[in-house]
Amino acid sequence: MKKSSIDKEILKDTMYGCLKELGENDRFFYQSGFGREFCRVTENSEKAALEILTDFICKIKEIEAAEYEKRKKQDTFDALKGDK
Repeated sequence: MKKSSIDKEILKDTMYGCLKELGENDRFFYQSGFGREFCRVTENSEKAALEILTDFICKIKEIEAAEYEKRKKQDTFDALKGDK
């Protein structure tokens, strides 16, 4: 498995875990027994979720940039070898 694939899986698992933890904490999420329309995130949750989201987007950008650089290098090597 490629490193970027591992990074993406770790990122997905971490995002799931963060959201799950927010959802299970009464300070961050109100779960109503009357249905989805009565459930809500708290103000604390909005702030925490934005922080988490910002961190994840930055990490995604890092992974994508590394993959792009790797592809560019491989394309250059292939062109120099005459494979393309």
